[in-house]
Amino acid sequence: MGSLMKTAIATQSRVLVVDDEPLVVEAIERTLRSYGYAVSTAYSGQEALQVLAQQRVDLCLSDLHMPGIGGKMLARQVRQQYPEIPIVIMTGDDSVEVLREVLDSGASDFITKPWRAHELPIVIERNIRRHSIWMEEQKLYLRKLNEAYSDMLEALLSALETREREIEGHCERVTTYTMILAEAMGVPHQQHPNIERGALLHDVGKIGIPDRILFKKGPLNAAEWEIMRQHPVIGYRMCMKVRSLQDAAREVVLCHHEQWDGNGYPQGLRGEEIPLGARIFAVADALDAMTSDRPYRKALSLEEASAELERCAGTQFDPQVVKAFLSIPAGVWEMVIQNLQATSRTSAPDDDIFSLPAQEPLRKAA
Repeated sequence: MGSLMKTAIATQSRVLVVDDEPLVVEAIERTLRSYGYAVSTAYSGQEALQVLAQQRVDLCLSDLHMPGIGGKMLARQVRQQYPEIPIVIMTGDDSVEVLREVLDSGASDFITKPWRAHELPIVIERNIRRHSIWMEEQKLYLRKLNEAYSDMLEALLSALETREREIEGHCERVTTYTMILAEAMGVPHQQHPNIERGALLHDVGKIGIPDRILFKKGPLNAAEWEIMRQHPVIGYRMCMKVRSLQDAAREVVLCHHEQWDGNGYPQGLRGEEIPLGARIFAVADALDAMTSDRPYRKALSLEEASAELERCAGTQFDPQVVKAFLSIPAGVWEMVIQNLQATSRTSAPDDDIFSLPAQEPLRKAA
C-alpha cells in the first residue's frame, strides 16, 4: 500500500466521489485522503457534472443507484463529455447482468459493496493508469487517421492541379484567407477542420468537367455554362462518399458559388441559407482572385480589392464577413498575401466569377 500512497501523493490525483448518502461520501473521502488523494465530492449526478465542468478530475467514483441521474446515466454523460476521465461505479449488486450494464454504460470499472479501505486505491490506480494508456492509444490512432486524411486531401488536390495546372497555389492561398476570416468571425475551433478541408477542395468537382469546356479558350456558350456550373454538385457528390469530408462538402464545396442576394449557383440560396463556411470562403476566393495576376490584367492592389469587397457587401457577399475582413489591419493582409504569393508556383486560376473587368459588379459576372 505504501507505493500506491506515494504515487497518489506524487501525482496528487484528484478523485470525484459521487453518492447521495453523506456518510458514505465522508467515509470514502477520509479513506482516499489517507492515501494522499485530493478529493472532490458531489451528492447527485447533476452536481457531479457541475463539478466536472469546473475542476480537473482524474477519476470519478460514483454510486450506482441515486435519485435523478444515476450511476449508469452519469457514466454515459461522462464518457460523452469527458472521455479523458475514467468512471468507476460502486454497487451492492454483483450479478453479471448488472455489472454488464454498468460497463456497457461507459464505466471503466466497478467495485462491489461493501468495499474494503485498501481496495479503493488499487481500483483507482488501476483505472487511472489503464485509461491513460487507452487515451495515448487513441491519440496515436487519431494522429495516424489525420495523416491519412491529409494524404487523401493531398491526393485529391494533386489530381485537380494535374488536370488544371493554373490553379497551383490558389487552393492553399484561398484556404489560408478563409481560415484567417473564420478566426476573425469567431467561428468555433471545432468547426475549423471542416471549413479548411472544404476550402482546399472547393473546386474538386472540376475533375468531372469535360476538357473541351474546362480548357476552352473563348467564352462559354449557355449550354457549356450550364455544365460548368455543375462542378459544385459534382464535387459535393465526390466528397460525400468520404465520411471525413461530408461536413466539408455541405459547408463549402456545394455552396462556394452561392451569393448573399440569391444570384449564385447551384441552388440559388440567399443570405443565411448559405452555410457560414461558404460565405466566408466567397470573400476569401474573391480576395485571391482580385489580388492575383490574370492573363488579361495585373493584380489589383489590396486597397482596390477591399473597396470592391465593400461595394459588393450585401449583394454578392455576407456583410458581416466583409466587416470581419475590413477589421483586420491592411498591413496584416499585405504581409499574408505577399508571403503566400511568393511561395506559389503559379498565379491563381482564371476563375469564371471574375472574368469581367473590375468596374463591373462582381455579382453579375457569374
